[in-house]
Amino acid sequence: MQNTHAKWRIDFARQLARHLVAFDGIKAIVIAGSVALDYADKYSDVEIPIFWETLPDDKTRRSIVSALNAEFLYAYDGPGCEDQLLIHGLQVDLWHITIAHQEAILTAVLHEHHFDLSSLNALDTLRFCIPLYGEEIVQGWKRRAQEYPDELMQQIVQEHLASFSTRELFILAQRNNPTAFYAQLSFLQQEIFLVLLALNRSYFPTFKWLYHALESMQTKPEAIDTRFRQAYKASYAEAIADTKSMLEETLHLVERQFPQMDTASTHRRLAYARAAHEKPVNLEVPD
Repeated sequence: MQNTHAKWRIDFARQLARHLVAFDGIKAIVIAGSVALDYADKYSDVEIPIFWETLPDDKTRRSIVSALNAEFLYAYDGPGCEDQLLIHGLQVDLWHITIAHQEAILTAVLHEHHFDLSSLNALDTLRFCIPLYGEEIVQGWKRRAQEYPDELMQQIVQEHLASFSTRELFILAQRNNPTAFYAQLSFLQQEIFLVLLALNRSYFPTFKWLYHALESMQTKPEAIDTRFRQAYKASYAEAIADTKSMLEETLHLVERQFPQMDTASTHRRLAYARAAHEKPVNLEVPD
């Protein structure tokens, strides 16, 4: 059942689309972000990607703002191709994208196996977006975005397994540097999340929706969303121990899905413990 925060924003976006389609060159319009994902709350903005044959010039973009009875939230930023607007007090973000650019991203991810987070998020957007105009184009993209090549999954997993280590957490805890400790803790949780997204053949919904995405995953360590949150309330030692357990459990999930993958180096990193040295070591180099 659609939540009320999403529903009225979708209705509002449909009204805006009726004004937008009057502009030449627009081939498709969709709703994206938290509204399309049905994650919206009372703080959510409305994200509307607009797909053009060619990008609109400054005059056209300013004309769109006038047609929507809107104002720029900040200063106009032409090169950014994103117009952040205020309409009746609600933030509405218009993304200006060419058809050719969207096609290029689909090709790069699905056939060339690019996995930068921006491209992966573009496919997540296509999977869940709500078409407002150009239904045939959008549905064609949505069908293609349901694919998730095995080669892409394996490359993503291998990339992020390289960060699986609690060595840095241990050192930061010993030095009582909470700022750096929790930054590294967050980084490791994000790396686990990216591996789990791949194992679940899910694209990147941004870290903003990490917990929503974890809830819907079938393949994941037990109670991982609760354990992620608890790590920020636990002692350093407890946070390190459970983070190491989650890294190991995620690695086991990888090995179950990819038994042929060489994970020996990841196991070595997870097993390594940084030792303290009270006396200088012998640094003499033999002749």
